Amino acid sequence: GIDAIHRPRAAMVIRHGTAALSRIGRRHPFLFGVAMSAIKTSASDFMAQTVVERREQVDLRRNLIFCTWGLLYLGGVQYFIYVHLFARRWFPDAMAFAAKSWRAKLADTAGQRTVLKQVFLDQFVHHPFILFPAFYQVKEFIEGGTPSEGWRKFRQNQVEDLKLTWSVWIPVFLLNFSFSPLWMRVPVVAIVSF
Repeated sequence: GIDAIHRPRAAMVIRHGTAALSRIGRRHPFLFGVAMSAIKTSASDFMAQTVVERREQVDLRRNLIFCTWGLLYLGGVQYFIYVHLFARRWFPDAMAFAAKSWRAKLADTAGQRTVLKQVFLDQFVHHPFILFPAFYQVKEFIEGGTPSEGWRKFRQNQVEDLKLTWSVWIPVFLLNFSFSPLWMRVPVVAIVSF
């Protein structure tokens, strides 16, 4: 009875919502990426505070800092790196490779090497030398520490952080850089990192 009526309607709402988000993402890729990253980062911190830490009251200052980190770095800086530098400047064939069929991708060894180069630069240059040092500075700022303390914690945790990062993000970025249109590169990171 009633389930048969609501199921098709729910599927239609999801289809229309997904199509609308896709149109917005294609028309405004930078704004879409930074908005997704800011919302995701704020929501992740909210969940951490209320579910993991079981706080009765959310630390709004902390949440705003995380939201800003998501907006500026995870959205803005990563958009610049993944879309502008990687796909438009350094590897201009990246867009064409991502749009190819599976069969064409398997035959395109130059495109496969381009994906590997992007993943290498992201995981072995960007993350260890830019993202993690910046993250630890923001984290120390939130916790009321000093920049030198942030640097010390980064150095102390670097090996473990990178091992964990590589175990998740190398496979994710192999897929992201192989299949995502440019406007989805940053939102994919936001979705996976929730």
